[in-house]
Amino acid sequence: MRGYEDELQQVERHVREGRKHIARQYQIIAEFKSKGFPTDDAEEMLNTLVDLQRQHEEHLAYVRKKLGLAK
Repeated sequence: MRGYEDELQQVERHVREGRKHIARQYQIIAEFKSKGFPTDDAEEMLNTLVDLQRQHEEHLAYVRKKLGLAK
């Protein structure tokens, strides 16, 4: 069971960190827009981060279900 606990902690960390990265990317886009800089690349990065976050959250749901912790 210990291996699963480590996996749960790791995936929970990935979800937390992902939320921070997404929030920061929104800030970067806002800064770029306010300075008149192009935002295409920053928005593409945001889309990638959002997709990765979805994957992390799906993985978290899977691990929680596997451990009988599903909400």
